[in-house]
Amino acid sequence: MTGLDFVSADECARVLSVDDIVAEVTRALERERQNELSWPEPRNLNLIGDAHGNHYHVKACVLEDVPIAGIRVVSHPGDDDSGGGTRLIVLVDPATTQTVAIVDESWNYGQRTVASLAVAAAKVAREDADTLAVVGSGHLARLALPYYARLVPNLKTVRVTSRTPERREAFAAFAREELSLDATAVETVEEAVSGAPLVLTATSAGRPLVEEAWLAPGAVVAALDPAELSPALVKAADLLLGDSREQLAKEVAECYGAGVELDATFAEVLAGVHPGRTSPDERVAIVSQGLASQDVALAHLAYRRARTPV
Repeated sequence: MTGLDFVSADECARVLSVDDIVAEVTRALERERQNELSWPEPRNLNLIGDAHGNHYHVKACVLEDVPIAGIRVVSHPGDDDSGGGTRLIVLVDPATTQTVAIVDESWNYGQRTVASLAVAAAKVAREDADTLAVVGSGHLARLALPYYARLVPNLKTVRVTSRTPERREAFAAFAREELSLDATAVETVEEAVSGAPLVLTATSAGRPLVEEAWLAPGAVVAALDPAELSPALVKAADLLLGDSREQLAKEVAECYGAGVELDATFAEVLAGVHPGRTSPDERVAIVSQGLASQDVALAHLAYRRARTPV
Protein backbone atom coordinates (compact mmCIF):
# COMPACT_ATOMS: atom_id res chain seq x y z
CA MET A 1 0.00 0.00 0.00
CA THR A 2 3.02 2.34 0.39
CA GLY A 3 2.94 5.19 -2.08
CA LEU A 4 -0.59 4.60 -3.33
CA ASP A 5 -2.80 7.67 -3.61
CA PHE A 6 -5.86 7.44 -1.37
CA VAL A 7 -8.91 9.68 -1.85
CA SER A 8 -11.09 9.85 1.24
CA ALA A 9 -14.88 9.93 1.41
CA ASP A 10 -14.66 13.47 2.82
CA GLU A 11 -12.66 14.56 -0.23
CA CYS A 12 -15.30 13.03 -2.52
CA ALA A 13 -18.03 14.95 -0.71
CA ARG A 14 -16.02 18.15 -1.02
CA VAL A 15 -15.44 17.97 -4.77
CA LEU A 16 -18.66 16.39 -6.08
CA SER A 17 -22.05 18.12 -6.30
CA VAL A 18 -25.58 16.86 -6.97
CA ASP A 19 -25.21 18.04 -10.57
CA ASP A 20 -21.90 16.18 -10.90
CA ILE A 21 -23.49 12.97 -9.66
CA VAL A 22 -26.43 13.28 -12.06
CA ALA A 23 -24.10 14.00 -14.99
CA GLU A 24 -21.81 11.03 -14.27
CA VAL A 25 -24.70 8.62 -13.68
CA THR A 26 -26.25 9.71 -16.97
CA ARG A 27 -22.93 9.50 -18.85
CA ALA A 28 -22.38 5.97 -17.53
CA LEU A 29 -25.75 4.97 -18.99
CA GLU A 30 -24.75 6.52 -22.32
CA ARG A 31 -21.57 4.43 -22.29
CA GLU A 32 -23.72 1.33 -21.85
CA ARG A 33 -25.58 2.04 -25.09
CA GLN A 34 -22.46 3.12 -27.00
CA ASN A 35 -20.49 -0.03 -26.07
CA GLU A 36 -17.80 2.01 -24.33
CA LEU A 37 -17.62 -0.38 -21.37
CA SER A 38 -15.90 -3.70 -20.75
CA TRP A 39 -17.48 -5.96 -18.14
CA PRO A 40 -16.32 -9.12 -16.33
CA GLU A 41 -18.29 -12.34 -16.46
CA PRO A 42 -20.16 -12.65 -14.17
CA ARG A 43 -20.65 -8.99 -13.39
CA ASN A 44 -20.70 -9.49 -9.60
CA LEU A 45 -18.99 -11.80 -7.18
CA ASN A 46 -21.18 -12.09 -4.07
CA LEU A 47 -20.73 -13.68 -0.67
CA ILE A 48 -23.93 -13.09 1.26
CA GLY A 49 -24.40 -14.05 4.89
CA ASP A 50 -21.22 -15.10 6.65
CA ALA A 51 -21.28 -16.18 10.32
CA HIS A 52 -21.81 -12.52 11.26
CA GLY A 53 -24.55 -11.92 8.68
CA ASN A 54 -22.32 -9.67 6.57
CA HIS A 55 -22.37 -9.22 2.79
CA TYR A 56 -19.35 -8.99 0.47
CA HIS A 57 -19.30 -7.91 -3.20
CA VAL A 58 -16.72 -7.40 -5.92
CA LYS A 59 -17.56 -5.66 -9.20
CA ALA A 60 -15.38 -4.27 -11.98
CA CYS A 61 -15.49 -2.54 -15.35
CA VAL A 62 -13.36 -0.53 -17.78
CA LEU A 63 -14.49 2.85 -19.07
CA GLU A 64 -12.86 2.46 -22.47
CA ASP A 65 -13.37 6.07 -23.58
CA VAL A 66 -11.50 7.59 -20.60
CA PRO A 67 -9.71 5.13 -20.32
CA ILE A 68 -9.80 3.94 -16.71
CA ALA A 69 -10.49 0.61 -15.06
CA GLY A 70 -12.03 0.16 -11.65
CA ILE A 71 -12.42 -2.71 -9.22
CA ARG A 72 -15.08 -2.17 -6.56
CA VAL A 73 -14.68 -3.98 -3.23
CA VAL A 74 -17.54 -3.82 -0.73
CA SER A 75 -18.36 -5.32 2.65
CA HIS A 76 -21.27 -4.31 4.85
CA PRO A 77 -23.64 -5.66 7.50
CA GLY A 78 -26.89 -7.28 6.42
CA ASP A 79 -28.81 -4.13 7.34
CA ASP A 80 -27.13 -1.70 4.97
CA ASP A 81 -29.22 1.42 5.63
CA SER A 82 -26.52 3.01 7.79
CA GLY A 83 -24.12 3.59 4.90
CA GLY A 84 -21.33 1.91 6.91
CA GLY A 85 -18.99 -0.94 6.05
CA THR A 86 -16.09 -0.85 3.58
CA ARG A 87 -16.53 0.57 0.09
CA LEU A 88 -13.40 1.03 -2.00
CA ILE A 89 -12.73 1.59 -5.70
CA VAL A 90 -9.28 0.60 -6.98
CA LEU A 91 -8.60 2.74 -10.07
CA VAL A 92 -6.23 1.17 -12.62
CA ASP A 93 -4.59 2.61 -15.75
CA PRO A 94 -5.50 0.15 -18.53
CA ALA A 95 -2.42 1.09 -20.55
CA THR A 96 -0.03 -0.02 -17.80
CA THR A 97 -2.28 -2.03 -15.42
CA GLN A 98 -0.77 0.07 -12.63
CA THR A 99 -2.87 1.35 -9.74
CA VAL A 100 -3.79 5.02 -10.09
CA ALA A 101 -5.55 5.50 -6.75
CA ILE A 102 -7.80 3.94 -4.16
CA VAL A 103 -11.01 5.87 -3.58
CA ASP A 104 -13.21 5.48 -0.50
CA GLU A 105 -16.67 5.55 -2.10
CA SER A 106 -18.61 5.48 1.18
CA TRP A 107 -20.05 8.90 0.34
CA ASN A 108 -20.29 8.35 -3.43
CA TYR A 109 -22.18 5.08 -3.04
CA GLY A 110 -25.25 6.55 -1.38
CA GLN A 111 -25.37 9.43 -3.83
CA ARG A 112 -25.06 7.14 -6.87
CA THR A 113 -27.63 4.70 -5.53
CA VAL A 114 -30.39 7.28 -5.20
CA ALA A 115 -29.36 9.39 -8.18
CA SER A 116 -29.64 6.44 -10.57
CA LEU A 117 -33.23 5.77 -9.50
CA ALA A 118 -34.14 9.46 -9.57
CA VAL A 119 -32.73 9.91 -13.09
CA ALA A 120 -34.80 6.97 -14.35
CA ALA A 121 -37.95 8.01 -12.47
CA ALA A 122 -37.76 11.60 -13.71
CA LYS A 123 -37.35 10.39 -17.30
CA VAL A 124 -40.63 8.43 -17.26
CA ALA A 125 -42.62 10.59 -14.82
CA ARG A 126 -45.68 12.46 -16.03
CA GLU A 127 -45.04 16.13 -16.72
CA ASP A 128 -47.55 17.09 -14.03
CA ALA A 129 -46.01 14.89 -11.32
CA ASP A 130 -46.01 17.07 -8.22
CA THR A 131 -46.08 14.66 -5.24
CA LEU A 132 -43.53 12.12 -4.02
CA ALA A 133 -44.42 9.38 -1.54
CA VAL A 134 -41.36 8.14 0.37
CA VAL A 135 -41.52 4.82 2.21
CA GLY A 136 -38.65 4.90 4.67
CA SER A 137 -36.95 7.78 6.44
CA GLY A 138 -33.38 6.52 6.82
CA HIS A 139 -30.04 7.46 5.30
CA LEU A 140 -30.76 6.62 1.66
CA ALA A 141 -34.30 8.00 1.71
CA ARG A 142 -32.98 11.35 2.89
CA LEU A 143 -30.19 11.34 0.30
CA ALA A 144 -32.73 10.72 -2.47
CA LEU A 145 -34.86 13.78 -1.81
CA PRO A 146 -32.51 16.46 -3.26
CA TYR A 147 -32.21 14.42 -6.47
CA TYR A 148 -35.95 14.17 -6.94
CA ALA A 149 -36.27 17.88 -6.15
CA ARG A 150 -33.53 18.65 -8.70
CA LEU A 151 -34.84 16.39 -11.49
CA VAL A 152 -38.66 16.61 -11.20
CA PRO A 153 -39.52 20.20 -12.16
CA ASN A 154 -43.03 20.34 -10.67
CA LEU A 155 -42.33 18.53 -7.40
CA LYS A 156 -44.00 20.42 -4.57
CA THR A 157 -45.28 17.87 -2.05
CA VAL A 158 -43.77 14.97 -0.10
CA ARG A 159 -45.56 12.36 2.02
CA VAL A 160 -43.28 10.17 4.11
CA THR A 161 -43.94 7.11 6.23
CA SER A 162 -41.70 4.83 8.28
CA ARG A 163 -41.88 2.62 11.35
CA THR A 164 -40.64 5.29 13.77
CA PRO A 165 -42.81 8.41 14.18
CA GLU A 166 -39.85 10.54 15.32
CA ARG A 167 -37.79 9.67 12.24
CA ARG A 168 -40.55 10.33 9.75
CA GLU A 169 -41.34 13.65 11.42
CA ALA A 170 -37.63 14.57 11.24
CA PHE A 171 -37.60 13.61 7.57
CA ALA A 172 -40.60 15.80 6.83
CA ALA A 173 -38.95 18.70 8.68
CA PHE A 174 -35.80 18.23 6.57
CA ALA A 175 -37.87 18.35 3.36
CA ARG A 176 -39.59 21.54 4.47
CA GLU A 177 -36.57 23.37 5.86
CA GLU A 178 -33.83 22.32 3.43
CA LEU A 179 -35.76 21.87 0.17
CA SER A 180 -38.83 24.10 0.68
CA LEU A 181 -41.19 21.21 -0.04
CA ASP A 182 -44.65 20.83 1.46
CA ALA A 183 -43.90 17.68 3.48
CA THR A 184 -46.13 15.61 5.75
CA ALA A 185 -45.36 12.55 7.87
CA VAL A 186 -48.10 9.89 7.70
CA GLU A 187 -48.65 6.66 9.60
CA THR A 188 -49.14 4.01 6.91
CA VAL A 189 -47.65 3.07 3.55
CA GLU A 190 -51.11 3.12 1.97
CA GLU A 191 -51.72 6.65 3.20
CA ALA A 192 -48.41 7.82 1.74
CA VAL A 193 -48.66 6.03 -1.60
CA SER A 194 -52.34 6.37 -2.53
CA GLY A 195 -52.76 8.85 -5.36
CA ALA A 196 -49.06 9.85 -5.49
CA PRO A 197 -47.61 10.16 -9.01
CA LEU A 198 -44.13 9.31 -7.69
CA VAL A 199 -43.25 6.66 -5.10
CA LEU A 200 -39.85 5.76 -3.66
CA THR A 201 -39.19 2.86 -1.29
CA ALA A 202 -35.95 2.94 0.69
CA THR A 203 -36.06 0.65 3.71
CA SER A 204 -34.34 -2.45 5.09
CA ALA A 205 -37.61 -4.40 5.34
CA GLY A 206 -36.73 -6.94 2.65
CA ARG A 207 -40.41 -7.67 1.95
CA PRO A 208 -43.28 -6.24 -0.14
CA LEU A 209 -44.41 -2.86 1.14
CA VAL A 210 -46.33 -1.34 -1.78
CA GLU A 211 -49.46 -2.95 -3.19
CA GLU A 212 -50.77 -2.60 -6.73
CA ALA A 213 -54.19 -1.35 -5.57
CA TRP A 214 -52.62 1.76 -4.03
CA LEU A 215 -50.93 3.02 -7.20
CA ALA A 216 -52.62 5.84 -9.08
CA PRO A 217 -52.91 5.77 -12.89
CA GLY A 218 -49.65 7.06 -14.33
CA ALA A 219 -47.65 6.48 -11.13
CA VAL A 220 -43.93 5.73 -11.14
CA VAL A 221 -42.75 3.57 -8.23
CA ALA A 222 -39.01 3.10 -7.70
CA ALA A 223 -37.54 0.62 -5.21
CA LEU A 224 -33.99 0.49 -3.87
CA ASP A 225 -34.73 -3.15 -2.99
CA PRO A 226 -36.83 -5.10 -5.54
CA ALA A 227 -38.35 -7.11 -2.68
CA GLU A 228 -40.24 -4.02 -1.51
CA LEU A 229 -42.64 -4.18 -4.47
CA SER A 230 -45.32 -6.86 -4.44
CA PRO A 231 -45.32 -9.42 -7.29
CA ALA A 232 -48.90 -8.38 -8.14
CA LEU A 233 -47.80 -4.75 -8.50
CA VAL A 234 -44.90 -5.62 -10.81
CA LYS A 235 -46.99 -7.94 -12.96
CA ALA A 236 -49.72 -5.32 -13.27
CA ALA A 237 -47.29 -2.52 -14.14
CA ASP A 238 -47.29 -1.39 -17.75
CA LEU A 239 -43.52 -1.03 -17.73
CA LEU A 240 -40.77 -2.61 -15.62
CA LEU A 241 -37.42 -0.81 -15.81
CA GLY A 242 -34.04 -1.70 -14.30
CA ASP A 243 -30.40 -0.73 -14.64
CA SER A 244 -29.13 -4.13 -15.86
CA ARG A 245 -30.83 -7.24 -17.23
CA GLU A 246 -27.79 -9.36 -16.37
CA GLN A 247 -27.47 -8.21 -12.78
CA LEU A 248 -31.18 -8.17 -11.98
CA ALA A 249 -32.33 -11.36 -13.75
CA LYS A 250 -32.01 -13.63 -10.72
CA GLU A 251 -33.41 -11.12 -8.24
CA VAL A 252 -36.39 -10.23 -10.44
CA ALA A 253 -37.28 -13.90 -10.88
CA GLU A 254 -36.95 -14.60 -7.14
CA CYS A 255 -39.03 -11.58 -6.09
CA TYR A 256 -41.73 -11.60 -8.76
CA GLY A 257 -41.84 -15.11 -10.20
CA ALA A 258 -40.39 -17.06 -13.10
CA GLY A 259 -40.88 -15.44 -16.48
CA VAL A 260 -40.90 -11.84 -15.21
CA GLU A 261 -38.26 -9.80 -17.05
CA LEU A 262 -37.34 -6.16 -17.47
CA ASP A 263 -39.14 -4.41 -20.31
CA ALA A 264 -36.23 -2.02 -20.75
CA THR A 265 -33.08 -0.73 -19.07
CA PHE A 266 -32.45 2.82 -17.92
CA ALA A 267 -29.88 3.17 -20.71
CA GLU A 268 -32.36 2.09 -23.38
CA VAL A 269 -34.97 4.61 -22.24
CA LEU A 270 -32.50 7.49 -21.90
CA ALA A 271 -31.11 6.76 -25.37
CA GLY A 272 -34.56 6.52 -26.95
CA VAL A 273 -34.04 2.88 -27.94
CA HIS A 274 -37.14 2.13 -25.87
CA PRO A 275 -39.91 4.77 -25.77
CA GLY A 276 -40.47 4.52 -22.03
CA ARG A 277 -43.87 5.91 -21.10
CA THR A 278 -46.27 5.93 -24.05
CA SER A 279 -49.49 7.13 -22.36
CA PRO A 280 -50.35 9.26 -19.31
CA ASP A 281 -52.05 6.41 -17.42
CA GLU A 282 -49.25 3.85 -17.72
CA ARG A 283 -47.86 2.73 -14.38
CA VAL A 284 -44.10 2.20 -14.23
CA ALA A 285 -42.08 0.11 -11.76
CA ILE A 286 -38.34 0.73 -11.41
CA VAL A 287 -35.79 -1.54 -9.70
CA SER A 288 -32.05 -1.21 -9.39
CA GLN A 289 -28.96 -3.02 -8.19
CA GLY A 290 -26.35 -0.42 -9.11
CA LEU A 291 -23.84 -0.31 -11.95
CA ALA A 292 -20.09 -0.48 -11.35
CA SER A 293 -19.64 1.83 -14.34
CA GLN A 294 -21.30 4.63 -12.39
CA ASP A 295 -19.20 3.92 -9.29
CA VAL A 296 -15.95 3.90 -11.26
CA ALA A 297 -16.87 7.09 -13.14
CA LEU A 298 -17.64 8.93 -9.89
CA ALA A 299 -14.48 7.65 -8.22
CA HIS A 300 -12.37 8.78 -11.17
CA LEU A 301 -13.99 12.22 -11.26
CA ALA A 302 -13.46 12.63 -7.50
CA TYR A 303 -9.81 11.58 -7.88
CA ARG A 304 -9.21 14.09 -10.71
CA ARG A 305 -10.95 16.91 -8.87
CA ALA A 306 -9.23 16.19 -5.54
CA ARG A 307 -5.76 16.05 -7.14
CA THR A 308 -6.08 18.99 -9.55
CA PRO A 309 -4.29 22.09 -8.26
CA VAL A 310 -6.60 25.05 -7.77
